[in-house]
Amino acid sequence: MNNQVYRVACGDYEAALAPALDRMLEMAGWLADSAIAGQRVLVKPNLLTDRAPEQAVTTHPALVRLVVRRLKAAGARVTVGDSPASAANLACVWERSGIGAVCAEEGVPLIALEQAGAETFTLDGFTFPIARPVLESDLIVNLPKVKSHSLTLLTAAVKNIYGTIPGYAKTTLHRQYPKPEVFGRLVRTLWRVMPPCWTLADAVVGMEGQGPANGRPVPLGFLAAAEDPFAMDRVLCAMLHIDPSRVPYLDARAEVPQPIGDPITVAAFDVPSGAHLLRLLPDWLVRRAGRIIWVRPAFSPEACVRCGLCVKACPVHALSLPAGAPVPLLNGQRCISCSCCHEICPKDAIRMTQSPILRWLQVFKGMEA
Repeated sequence: MNNQVYRVACGDYEAALAPALDRMLEMAGWLADSAIAGQRVLVKPNLLTDRAPEQAVTTHPALVRLVVRRLKAAGARVTVGDSPASAANLACVWERSGIGAVCAEEGVPLIALEQAGAETFTLDGFTFPIARPVLESDLIVNLPKVKSHSLTLLTAAVKNIYGTIPGYAKTTLHRQYPKPEVFGRLVRTLWRVMPPCWTLADAVVGMEGQGPANGRPVPLGFLAAAEDPFAMDRVLCAMLHIDPSRVPYLDARAEVPQPIGDPITVAAFDVPSGAHLLRLLPDWLVRRAGRIIWVRPAFSPEACVRCGLCVKACPVHALSLPAGAPVPLLNGQRCISCSCCHEICPKDAIRMTQSPILRWLQVFKGMEA
């Protein structure tokens, strides 16, 4: 696999986008011949939940549109698909993200991967399903949105493929593998069964802070491309000032390739303090000291609208919403710090909070909040 990473400056999703994409595709040489003519190509954006494009939660529809057009012009048989967060309303996701309109206007199928069947694999000690349309494709075009993440610090090329796991199976796997480094190994393992893949990352506007759904949109000003998703994410870590040893699906010892293309400078990028802090402590200590060592959701009574999506999304049933309660109630002994509730909240009413001893540990280690 070629580990070269390409990056091109792109300041907006309007006039700058098409020239930037075409230049990057030319550098990568992916459409230089007719190799994909007639091939089944699945375009896999990040469609986490039902947010508008300007909120920077999902891959921007303008980029999806242009990629679909370029692939169709090269003769590919294009389908767009994803499996959003398990508690999300699919119709709302398609509509609010703008992807439903793009697919209808461009004449390509938009499929919910959880409704298309799956094949189950057992590898490296993990058992997981992958949606059949993914496995039946000749090529995956992976279109992540570059964001911070409360569990893995970064979600981009590698993590986006988690959406090929259909529906509530994602929630089940969070319950089975709550520790960040174990979850990271699972995400790495998913790539062993993927068809050939091109990754085109949407970093025109990314998300920092309390990502992947409730952070702040931040102009990053570039697109990136790579065949090796791990190489891309190592480059992104370098650009965003993230220590790759804190990203559980990356090998911090691996070489960071020198990207080809435009020089890009990102002054600062804020990542959340979250469950990754538990990686600093041995498992036996976390298990025995669960009452004083934890990362848990806290709810804002002012922002919460009692929609119940967080209760539905929790993989261990640690949340309830009894009549009369202003916010969901948390069973702290059940909580596994997976951040699923935080991801799905449509009103930014949830913050992942740390116990005092973890806050002290963060200061002691000199880590950024």
